[in-house]
Amino acid sequence: MNKFLIVCIVSITIAKANAQNALAIGDSLYSLGNYNAAITQYKQTTGAEDKIARAYKAVGNNAMAIQYYKKHLENEKTDVLSSYNYGKLLLSANRFKQADSLFEVLSKANPKNPEFYYQLGLAKEKQKDSIAFIKYLQALTNDKNHQNALFKVAKIQAERRNFNEAMMNIERGLKVDSESVRFLNLKALIAYVNKSYHLAADTYEKLIDLNQSNERLHENLAVSYNQTNRFEQAISQYAILINEYDDKNPSWHFSIAKNYEALRYLDKAQHHFEIAIALQDLPLDKSYVALASVYKKQKDYKNQFSVLQKAVRENSNNQRALYLLATAADNYFVDDAVVLPYYEKYLAIFGEQGNYTEHAKQRIKDLKTDIHFNKN
Repeated sequence: MNKFLIVCIVSITIAKANAQNALAIGDSLYSLGNYNAAITQYKQTTGAEDKIARAYKAVGNNAMAIQYYKKHLENEKTDVLSSYNYGKLLLSANRFKQADSLFEVLSKANPKNPEFYYQLGLAKEKQKDSIAFIKYLQALTNDKNHQNALFKVAKIQAERRNFNEAMMNIERGLKVDSESVRFLNLKALIAYVNKSYHLAADTYEKLIDLNQSNERLHENLAVSYNQTNRFEQAISQYAILINEYDDKNPSWHFSIAKNYEALRYLDKAQHHFEIAIALQDLPLDKSYVALASVYKKQKDYKNQFSVLQKAVRENSNNQRALYLLATAADNYFVDDAVVLPYYEKYLAIFGEQGNYTEHAKQRIKDLKTDIHFNKN
């Protein structure tokens, strides 16, 4: 045999062996998470563009990963797995139109594959295309237990206020995984929006048992407890919100005060109402009215009258504040002649349309009678 030919054969054999060795080393490095070292090995051989792309994706270099996937798919157009991974990469890189086109092709070529419809739905949803819902449904047609598609369908149904359908799909999801945080969150939110506060509270409690904690969870749970007359539990949730999220939120101080008031912890209620007033932007009339209620229960009529005056100054059209100011004057002043103008002012402003008109009229009549007899 020609010596030159022998040398060529040996060289080619060695080159192939080295390439195979580089691939094996690269695969080993990749499996251990040493991705950049794996890339170095892969680049010593040919036809490893898909492996290089995966390694670049693993280190977060999406631009290079996209470049190598494109090179690979130019030569291997029928590689479905690499096309799938490339499509997901395009989605994560916000190249939604490209991902849309790719998954459109994959779903048509593989009409029984639910994942391709799901990914196509994601691409369309990112482009605000309502066809996304149909693609998620197609994914479920091929796999009724596709949890990701099921959640998307339930979420869109909830957004469209088709709550019954959404809840049915949520229960399907929870049947597969009873501790699915995303399905439980959606279930709790739907119950809360529909004022099914017992169900909302029960579901939020399950989320807490699963170590979930966020502002919306605690706030919605607090409201749910309050609406079901579980004032102690509501207080505990508002305390978490104030202590862990924002101690300068006037709404939370106001709400915890209302719950303290319901339990007749009047000093604590007064304390938080005062904080709410100090923190609150204008107008403050509702907070002053709430604080006045605490003073009344404490039989502190002087302060009740004082804060209701502030409420009326804040909002002279708050008829509840104006009427309560008259009743506070009734409690505070001994002289009926001093009290009378407050009721008359209420009638002068709100007349026959007022919510408290009949009460005001009756009290004016009684006061005038008392004043008349006292003169005599």
